[in-house]
Amino acid sequence: MPAMETQLFEARLQIERKRFAFDLRENPRGAFLRITEEVGCGRRNSIIIPLAGLEQVRDSLNELIKFNNPPVQRRAILSLWRPKKTATTTPDSPADSIIGR
Repeated sequence: MPAMETQLFEARLQIERKRFAFDLRENPRGAFLRITEEVGCGRRNSIIIPLAGLEQVRDSLNELIKFNNPPVQRRAILSLWRPKKTATTTPDSPADSIIGR
């Protein structure tokens, strides 16, 4: 008799022509993550990671992401904002005559 599995959480995503299913499940032997890859032609591949190993997998993925996205060289950032000079008006300026001063 096959072991009963309980679905705890699921997430789906598509990257290019591949679809990925992340299924967090539990059976009498414990909790696990099943990652299934479906290729466009209907072929499937799955891996199962015990719940105890998820943090190690996450850490490895984070390292791969860091390796793939090296930090940008630090450059001096020049400010585009420049303070405006304070405008001084004289009593005979055209603005004064429009406002009615």
